[in-house]
Amino acid sequence: MDNQQTLKTVTNLTALINGHIAGLDRERENLGKTSEMLTDILANDPSYKEATDKAKEVAKEKAKAKANILQQTTAHDLAFKIKDSRIEIKQLSLELSGFLTEYQKLTGSNEFEGEDGEIRQIVYTAKLVGKTNFNDKEEK
Repeated sequence: MDNQQTLKTVTNLTALINGHIAGLDRERENLGKTSEMLTDILANDPSYKEATDKAKEVAKEKAKAKANILQQTTAHDLAFKIKDSRIEIKQLSLELSGFLTEYQKLTGSNEFEGEDGEIRQIVYTAKLVGKTNFNDKEEK
């Protein structure tokens, strides 16, 4: 692809990205307004309010019962193991993502064959997040 074609492609992509960002912003704003209208309608309905109040009471009872059960050593230990496993899975997944990125860069391949012989495709997901200007922070 020559430089002029590349520039045209980048310009077109930029326009598409900006159009989609604007569309997402509009949809999010519309969703917020619509959700607020529905919330207001529900909040003003007496039977819904009564059901919500009952549900809150039941949820409080459930939370209290769960807290009592989690005070038992076995249940407390299991809850801690679950939390620890979730943290470990998240950490391993982050590390795997880095390894796969490096593997793809080095080999040029978007596939990886595991020890079990299963071939898996390396997939990336891109998204935009707001950029924080770290230069504005005071140095200590």
